Amino acid sequence: MKHIPQRMCIACRSMKPQGELIRIVKDNETGDISLDMEKKKFGRGAYICKNADCIHLAHKKHGIERHFKCKISQDIYEEAKRFI
Repeated sequence: MKHIPQRMCIACRSMKPQGELIRIVKDNETGDISLDMEKKKFGRGAYICKNADCIHLAHKKHGIERHFKCKISQDIYEEAKRFI
């Protein structure tokens, strides 16, 4: 049996297999925040469910900003909605 990594959604706080979530990464050197659909970029990561409710909840509660402790562009939420 192969181990499947579990990650927590920053919006709904539920644990899900890593492949079912969208990864958001903050680059350690530049501080840029971007989506990492291949899950291979280096840097601090956060995960969010691939559904509109979780993305809306994270936007409403500033979940990504709180996780990375910085302001982010609203474009990240819009970009995440494209992967639903």
